Amino acid sequence: MTYLPILAALALAAAPLRAAPLTLGYSGFYKHMETVAKAEVQEAELGFYLSRTDGDGLCRIEGGGVWVAGERRGTVVVLPHGQFTLPFDKQLDLDKAVVQLELDRPEQCDISIQIQADLAGGDIPMAQLRQVREEMHTLLQKMAGWPGKYFVPELKGLHLYPAEPGATLDGADRLELDEVALAREQRLRLPAVRITPWL
Repeated sequence: MTYLPILAALALAAAPLRAAPLTLGYSGFYKHMETVAKAEVQEAELGFYLSRTDGDGLCRIEGGGVWVAGERRGTVVVLPHGQFTLPFDKQLDLDKAVVQLELDRPEQCDISIQIQADLAGGDIPMAQLRQVREEMHTLLQKMAGWPGKYFVPELKGLHLYPAEPGATLDGADRLELDEVALAREQRLRLPAVRITPWL
């Protein structure tokens, strides 16, 4: 899976990480979550991750919290595939909250943001996948801002990954659906999947 590194907005320290919790400003996360809310998308979302700087996958996050002036005001939820989620709360933004992430190893990590969608398993119509594609393109444009949105490349299609870590899709790590495949009027029998844009 390809992740989009976002560093400056989240004020990630450049120094190597230590065993102590990694502390990040909540405001940067809030702005990205607000972008999704204003886009009024149904399926697409932004996933937050910590990627290893050596390119060897994701950093392991043990847990975390959202703090204001030493008081815990929210919980960081870490999902099995490595994504972490935060509360979407304007008051936390106004109160200059910080996010603390507990890491199991001291390697340096980068914040990564992934445009994605999670679909439950079943018979998925191509029309639904086309909607996911359009919503992902919308989020790419929103994140690029002005005038960057006019230079966002067209998506080649979608990449589908098993939502369950270690699972496969008909024996493969991922399924690629290009524009020709997405244009078909058919259904796909799928397990729960995580979808990312094919750029």
